[in-house]
Amino acid sequence: MSRKAGDRYEKAARQFLEAKQYQVLETNYRYSRKEIDLICVDGDELVFVEVKGGRSQRFGDPVYRVDQRKQEAIIETAQGYLTEAKRSYSAYRFDVVLVREEKGRLLVEHRPAAFTL
Repeated sequence: MSRKAGDRYEKAARQFLEAKQYQVLETNYRYSRKEIDLICVDGDELVFVEVKGGRSQRFGDPVYRVDQRKQEAIIETAQGYLTEAKRSYSAYRFDVVLVREEKGRLLVEHRPAAFTL
């Protein structure tokens, strides 16, 4: 996937979450050479969001690309964010937002708490 397409998918995910009243704190947060696409607040929960997208199903459902290795990288980056945060949070979770391109339209699917520690 090109960076341009990735940016479009992340923008669609951000707009989708903001419409659900999520407050976006960070985009493309980097820690120790790893990245989290979006960091948001949903009510009193801190939410770390991985965005996956694509134009075809050739490689299967994009959620399956958030494998164990990717989850571990996201968790490590989230721990870095929590260490650096100027605020503490009582709860946090890991969501995945899937963005599919079909017939020129972007379809967004949100999977809250898609994985845990």
